[in-house]
Amino acid sequence: GEAALSDAAPPPADAARGRAPELLAREVSRRRVLCLHGFRASGEMLSLSLGPLTRALGGTYDFTFVDAPTAASGPAEPGVPEGLLGYEWWGDPGGEYDTAWRPAYEHGFDVAMARLAALAAGGRGGSGEGGEGGGEGGEGGEG
Repeated sequence: GEAALSDAAPPPADAARGRAPELLAREVSRRRVLCLHGFRASGEMLSLSLGPLTRALGGTYDFTFVDAPTAASGPAEPGVPEGLLGYEWWGDPGGEYDTAWRPAYEHGFDVAMARLAALAAGGRGGSGEGGEGGGEGGEGGEG
């Protein structure tokens, strides 16, 4: 026989909010990837470098590119055009590119770890606005 109206299962909470269950399943299944640039580089530079990969995987993964918390204090990697704004996760201020990243615990490591902890906790901050950190970088396969 037919079940009484009161015996019917209630609609899923997300359906009640106007969201299709298939859409919710697709959103939940997407993995988040935090992309951290190298020494004296930027989230924007990394986003451009990884563009083909992020476009290919953009339907499955959400990519977030962030900038390190400290503006670069010295020269970038050889071959990087002059004038591109870079950042350091840590390093010896003003040191040469090849060696300045080595003293991690002396200059900036704690600040970098605090930035990453804030991102892991759902905070925002990264590529795009410059200075001591900036805003969110390219996401979802952009770049």
